[in-house]
This record gives sequence, C-alpha cells and structure tokens, in this order.
Amino acid sequence: MSGTWWQIRQVLVVACVATIPLLAWRGTGVIAQTRRERLAGAAYARGVAAQMDGRYAVAAAEFRDALALSPRATGAYTALGDVEFRRGHTDDAVAAYRQLMAIYPFTYIGELYRQVGLFELRGDRPEAAVRDLRQAVMLDPEDWVAFYWLGHASARVGDYASARASWSRVLLLNPDYPPAVRQLRDLDAKHP
Repeated sequence: MSGTWWQIRQVLVVACVATIPLLAWRGTGVIAQTRRERLAGAAYARGVAAQMDGRYAVAAAEFRDALALSPRATGAYTALGDVEFRRGHTDDAVAAYRQLMAIYPFTYIGELYRQVGLFELRGDRPEAAVRDLRQAVMLDPEDWVAFYWLGHASARVGDYASARASWSRVLLLNPDYPPAVRQLRDLDAKHP
C-alpha cells in the first residue's frame, strides 16, 4: 500500500472509532424512548380495560400515566377526554381534547372540535359549544353531525336563525335525517 492510501485508511479508522461514543449515546436514548413507549402502551391498555369495566377514575389515572410517559400518544388524549366526560368532569374532558389539538400533527382537526363542542353542549356551556362547533364546520363543511349539534347549541343561546341554518344544512348533506326534520318543525312552530 502506498503512503497516501495508508494515511486515508488511518483517517477513516479514526473517524469511525470517534463516532462510537456518539452512536452509543444515541442508542441509549433510543432504548430509553422505546421503553417509555412500551410502558405508555401498557398504561393505555390498562386504561382501556378499566374504561370497559366502568372504572372511569382508574382509567383516567392510567391514561394520564400513559401521557406522562409519552406526551404524543394521541389516543390517550381522546380516551382521557371521554372518561373524564363520563365522570362529569367537563373541564378536564375539554382540556384533554385541547391538548391533543395543540400537538396533533395534521391540519384537519374538525372532528376534535366537534367532540369538544359536544362536551361543552352537554356540559351546559352552549356559548363555548357554538364557538367550537363553528370551528368544526369551518374545517369540514361536509360534517353534517357537527352542523346538527351546532343547531342545538345555537338554539340554546337563542340564535334561532343560526339553528335553522344549521339544521337546514344537515338536510342538504344528509336528506331526510329525521332528527333534523323534527328540530326544524319544532323550531318553526315555536319561532316562525
């Protein structure tokens, strides 16, 4: 081997040996993250089992543990929101969904706004429900379910024109949907 090739070989060997600590350090981080993900998955599974058994307080604790271990576990946010709502904790349910909306990697989150709006409507917060349901239909103008709930929220705040428009939109998207037909008939009878 000539001297030039020998020097190139030595430089490459030194460069490779120098990267070993960096690779080892990065490898431990990957191993730790994998372990956290596995533990978060186990906590989530325990939460689902508790939720299925109707043990909502236990389920909420398990979902919170899963999120503490892996804050990007999107399924745990929706599950936490759902069990908190079942527990009657509207604020906590809405907060869980809002946290998910803050980190959700996609711009389409109309369905999440619809769910938050429904929580707020059922939690007797019609003004907040109107805001979130309007956001939902703005993001997905074909979401007839969001329009249906927006009609209810609008009627609850006394905005009967918006309620009528929302329920009419439901019928454009899902013709002859009996609850929307009934709501429009009742609205016309009470507020012509």
